[in-house]
Amino acid sequence: MKTKNIFAKTLFLTVMFVIPGCSSFLDEENIAGQSAEEYFATAVGYESLINGCYNTLKSVYNTTNYNVISQLGTDIVTQNDIDAPSLATLNKYILYQSDNGFVYTQWTNLYAALKNVNAAIDRASNVITKTQDPRDGMDESILAKRVAEAKFLRALYLFDIVRNWGQAPLILHEPTEVSTVSQLDSADKFYEQILTDLGDVMSSALPMRQSASEYGRVSKAAAKHLRSLVYLTRGYQSYSVASDFTNALADAEDIIQNSGHTLLSDYALVHRQTNEENDEIIFCVNFANKDKYWGNLWSEFYMPVYREGWVDLAPDNMYGADAAAYTIMPTKYTYLLFNWKKDQRARVTFMSPYNGDATTSIDGRTCGNNYFLSINGSVVPKGEPVIYFPVPLDGSFNNHTYTQAEKDAAKQRGQYYFNYPSGTLAEKSYKNVSNDDYYIKGNQGGNAGSRTWLPVWKFKDANMQHGGTGGSVGHGSRDIYMFRLAETYLIAAEAAVKANDNAKALMYINFIRQRASTNAPEGGLPLYSGTITIDDVLDERALELFGEVSRWNDLTRTGKLAERVLEYNWDVSNINGAVKTELSASTNAKFSLRPIPLAWLNSLSNGQELGNNPGWE
Repeated sequence: MKTKNIFAKTLFLTVMFVIPGCSSFLDEENIAGQSAEEYFATAVGYESLINGCYNTLKSVYNTTNYNVISQLGTDIVTQNDIDAPSLATLNKYILYQSDNGFVYTQWTNLYAALKNVNAAIDRASNVITKTQDPRDGMDESILAKRVAEAKFLRALYLFDIVRNWGQAPLILHEPTEVSTVSQLDSADKFYEQILTDLGDVMSSALPMRQSASEYGRVSKAAAKHLRSLVYLTRGYQSYSVASDFTNALADAEDIIQNSGHTLLSDYALVHRQTNEENDEIIFCVNFANKDKYWGNLWSEFYMPVYREGWVDLAPDNMYGADAAAYTIMPTKYTYLLFNWKKDQRARVTFMSPYNGDATTSIDGRTCGNNYFLSINGSVVPKGEPVIYFPVPLDGSFNNHTYTQAEKDAAKQRGQYYFNYPSGTLAEKSYKNVSNDDYYIKGNQGGNAGSRTWLPVWKFKDANMQHGGTGGSVGHGSRDIYMFRLAETYLIAAEAAVKANDNAKALMYINFIRQRASTNAPEGGLPLYSGTITIDDVLDERALELFGEVSRWNDLTRTGKLAERVLEYNWDVSNINGAVKTELSASTNAKFSLRPIPLAWLNSLSNGQELGNNPGWE
């Protein structure tokens, strides 16, 4: 039984208007003169309601908040400003409490999105169909497809709620009145509902893969990909079903073999902006490539704060915006994980000469080279490097480690050299970053807490703009990849590990390795052999999917949060000062769930009775 809850009815019509940055099937409509009930009962009105549901994807996943909460406090991402207390709570697990603002914002965003999809599902029964009105009614088959799309979105949001909080209110209907009473439903009930919704999608008339004209809409392949991840995640839990891992493997294999989606031959082609609608993409948050539709915030992520404190640098369209106070960066472990000579993913993922060539770069421009060019020309001539990041490629210019004397001499010319992190994984060099240029703070004037490091470039966008101080900022129009087939392969590999099918685990993880070697500067990228482990899969997910999927959820799903964060994130295990990290093997279970937000509990009359997740009371 579900009680009424605090999530009040606020589904007013304006939220269903399409905001800039929508796909071609999301068109704005004027509903003046009609009530909500009348409008949403029409074919046009119900389509706008569904389109509004798609737009909620942006409010959940196209935010700095999501980027921070899904990546910080992991093995492969750390904070740029190590003194920023708001980020340190999530990254270092210090002074982390149930009143955390990032946690509450994500909770609020998910439940707001859930409210809209519930409204779409509930209101479907009121839609006037062709049978009732042959001229203006909605085709019954289209209506059924739209309900299936809404059920997929509900399953997606419920899954993100349960894998982050474990217990939470399981809300399945549009609220009709305000209530100050709620309840926390168990995780197993969430999974039951998620699988029911996805089962309904699989029983619908949705295609396995959407046509080009419907690109961006939900498909059965998207539902099956999500279901495979749902089975995989539940399989690790105490309330798992014995068949969860084999079901996850079966769903992933069905997508690989029968969906019509295929791996592209070259990793670079996956992320090339002119090729973003490609065979590998199963589901995405769709943005239109129209003038002034610059809504994709992902172009600002993983970019050091280049626009302040450097004499010759300023906000510029070449580099776009950065996330400023919320900037996050790769750990040293991440940089050392990439094989620059034999793995194509290195030079595609980061600033590199490859991304400085318009014929190969992911955004078709030349500004993704491994340096920042002078904008102002005060000391360094315009168009010449101000900040330079040598990367481990052949050739003396790109493979040179600069001595301190060379760096000092360059600084006198207004130029700054930042060597690539030193050492190897085998030597566990990631355990000491104190002498690595990327992790030394305060290199730029007026910004004592910031670090300077090789940016991630694969999310950059040819349409991003930066109007300078006080000017307009346009973040970009490329799509956000939610599910792609390479992840399906890695889900299959992980499920096979857990199902004790090492032959399949080897096969699927090596498919991804083989593709990664295509068109790399050198051949010979080693393939996996022997027994595949969960750590192997997590490493490969880091290389293939860096920044694309929630790394925090990868670690919590596999039970590896404390183990890998303490091993690979130097900022967590080497905190200066009296306050040390609370993350340990004994607190892994606590920190593998988010706290139920205190602000939400305090808004309820029975909030104190509900308590919180274990360890967060």
